[in-house]
Amino acid sequence: MKRTNPFPSVSILLPDDIVEDNDSTVASYWMAGDSCLLQISSFLREREPQFSAAQRLSERMEAGGEWKTFKLPQEIPGCETAAALTTDAQGVCWIHVYLVWGWLAVHATVSQRGEPTTCDWAWNSLSSIRPTVM
Repeated sequence: MKRTNPFPSVSILLPDDIVEDNDSTVASYWMAGDSCLLQISSFLREREPQFSAAQRLSERMEAGGEWKTFKLPQEIPGCETAAALTTDAQGVCWIHVYLVWGWLAVHATVSQRGEPTTCDWAWNSLSSIRPTVM
């Protein structure tokens, strides 16, 4: 396992054999031969409080589609969480997760054709996300 900083405000623990693609707004992670995809982005606020995880998720769900709330397989200590899943027209299931600390919000998606709850490496990595600034 390796700890990396996809953004200056976020660290995450990833398997050694992970493949990654980062741009200035989204970090994407996957493993060769595995259809699971983990993507994260972060939003830093220096002056005003963050919107809650529930409010961020609610706004995403209002954009349309059929959604079901989702319980994360592992607790992420020290932050507020909210998650829901939706399935697109191609049968890909997308679980949107918001993690919110007072100064930082992380939006993550775990996706896979079929059932993404089997994406153990992605859930383990997601549960390792920590803020690196205060």
